[in-house]
Amino acid sequence: MLFLLSLLVGCSDISLGKIELRESEILVHPTHIDFGNLLSGHESDQKSFTVINTGDDDLVITSPFLLSGQENFAVSAGEQEDITISAGELVEFYISYTPETFEHNLDSIQFLSTDEDEPELQVTLEGHGDAPVMTVDPIEFDYGDISIGCDNEERITITNTGNIPLVVGSVVQMVTQPIDILLEFGSLPELPWTLDPGISVDFLVSYIPSDVGQDDSRITIIGNDPYGPVVESIQTGTGDVEQYYSETHIQQEIQILDILWVIDDSGSMNRIQASLVSNMQMFMSVFASSQADYRMSVITTSDPAIYQVITPSHPNATGAMQQSVAVGIYGSGTERGLEMAYQALSDATSAGLGGAFFREHADLVIIFVSDEPDHSSQSISVYNNFFANLKPPGMFTPYAVIGDVPGGCQVQHPNGTGVIQLHPGEGYWDVVDYFSSSWFSICASDWGSQLQSLASNIAGRWLYELEEQDPIETSIEVTVNGQVSYDWIYNRNSNSIEFNSGNIPEPGDTIDINYAVWGCYE
Repeated sequence: MLFLLSLLVGCSDISLGKIELRESEILVHPTHIDFGNLLSGHESDQKSFTVINTGDDDLVITSPFLLSGQENFAVSAGEQEDITISAGELVEFYISYTPETFEHNLDSIQFLSTDEDEPELQVTLEGHGDAPVMTVDPIEFDYGDISIGCDNEERITITNTGNIPLVVGSVVQMVTQPIDILLEFGSLPELPWTLDPGISVDFLVSYIPSDVGQDDSRITIIGNDPYGPVVESIQTGTGDVEQYYSETHIQQEIQILDILWVIDDSGSMNRIQASLVSNMQMFMSVFASSQADYRMSVITTSDPAIYQVITPSHPNATGAMQQSVAVGIYGSGTERGLEMAYQALSDATSAGLGGAFFREHADLVIIFVSDEPDHSSQSISVYNNFFANLKPPGMFTPYAVIGDVPGGCQVQHPNGTGVIQLHPGEGYWDVVDYFSSSWFSICASDWGSQLQSLASNIAGRWLYELEEQDPIETSIEVTVNGQVSYDWIYNRNSNSIEFNSGNIPEPGDTIDINYAVWGCYE
């Protein structure tokens, strides 16, 4: 017994200890992932981080998730809510990065662990996307209400706000009809356009409404921007009328006209007489349409005698006039058209009172045609007074087809070698100016149109010239005695309403013409 006791006492300086176990211990590597620069739309990358349990007990972590939810980053953590990592084991997680445009992306991956020292952990993420960025301004533009004919414009600017070159391959417009919104590239080079970072290009989009109502345009721009390769810019505008006009006319009685042609018969007039002959039909057609009661005759600048008087009852009035104006080129080289008209209208055997031509109740018209100035012996005032006393005020009207005043004009030489300078038609012009009438250029290339205008000035019963220039043709409305009429056309050259030959309003009819004008007529 004593032996056992002594044995126990002898061992009293020896202590018995237990083995210390380490709990779960977490190690994460790396804690920051940088994907560097990738070409957006073409490149992506994948990297990983590792979670290691360096402890002796199981480590439990929650499934890693993106803290801010950046769509450019994605973490492959499976569908488990909790992940158990045995002692000494590790788990690797993969992160992918796909940039979409020119951008710098930051995010963090977060998860929780049973490590008491590090219960919450993060892995920071970073990546850069390299890309062109096609910025278009404005994306939408409203021109507002614009008067018809006015011009309003807007510039569309394309800017590369990215960090690598932008290639603009296509710019296409879809527009409502009629095409009033116009895309204009001006001096820009042909597509494609290559824009370095920070560089812009712009082009004009003009709006010139031609009718009343809304107009729309959609311009589609296509480039190599990976995020927004197609950008649309929308334009809208509304055409409006600047001002309406209304004109009222009372149809006059059938005109009674005595028309005396005074034609130069000197040696230089061959070409001009030929033009008169070939275009006389257009002159006479106006008289046929107007239903005028006319008498026409011809004298020359060197002979006051008339040879025939042509009336509407003539079986071939146009042919007779073509024959009459071909007076030949063997007359005097000293043209005296005013004097010849003076003598003819003073003589009953020619065109004077008491003869077959002159009627007291008819309006009197004289048409001078010459490529030279007048060389009559008496002063202009003598002729003006004579003509003014032939008829009551307003019943005498002179016209002239002459060289331009004051500088003259040029015509092509008959043999094609150069040009001929024609003198201004002084004398004739003075008489026309005194009576506030009209003259026409003898150098005009379109004699048919000119003779038609001349005839319309004389016998305009079927024609009504508008007071305002440049009307909107679609806005013109014509009524006769309050009833809408469609038996007319608008002649842009003469700015007039012309009734069809078979539908000329009757004497005393009321003709109303309503129309709108272009807002920005120049």
